[in-house]
Amino acid sequence: MGKSKKKIDVFSIVIFSVLALSIVMAVVGICIAWTATTVKVADLLGGASKTTTLKLSEIAEANSKLVDAGSDPMEGYGVMSAFAYITLALSVITTLVFVISKFAKVKVLKWVLIAVAALTVVSAIVAIATTYSFCGKYAADFIVGDAKTVPAAGAWLLAVFGIVGGAAGVAGALKK
Repeated sequence: MGKSKKKIDVFSIVIFSVLALSIVMAVVGICIAWTATTVKVADLLGGASKTTTLKLSEIAEANSKLVDAGSDPMEGYGVMSAFAYITLALSVITTLVFVISKFAKVKVLKWVLIAVAALTVVSAIVAIATTYSFCGKYAADFIVGDAKTVPAAGAWLLAVFGIVGGAAGVAGALKK
């Protein structure tokens, strides 16, 4: 009797592709604009507005300069940044556990994959929620206008693809 090879089916290839894409998009998200601040001048003064974006690394640098100067760190930065990187790490772990579970005949890996994938989804949701919370602390109304900070494309890429990757990991684990 010959050894039976475990075949990789199309579904597994699609799941792996989605998981790999979630890692790439998390890295891209961390490297591009994380927040966008729009300053708008009152209509009476012309109503002009200007939007400035900051990458997560630029926010980290500004936070570091504040701390080095003896000021308090930016409120909410630490948690926001931590969950961004935790989501990236969990996306990588979800992908690795999925690949290992396809070749190893260890039943417990299915449950490990479900747990890690679910944590990826939760972490992505917390990452975008903490980004909204961080942005909310840096909004202001002035007599001559206002400033509003919101999550930019990077935060959304990380959150959306963290959720999609986590869901793909669960789907990959539940397929018989």
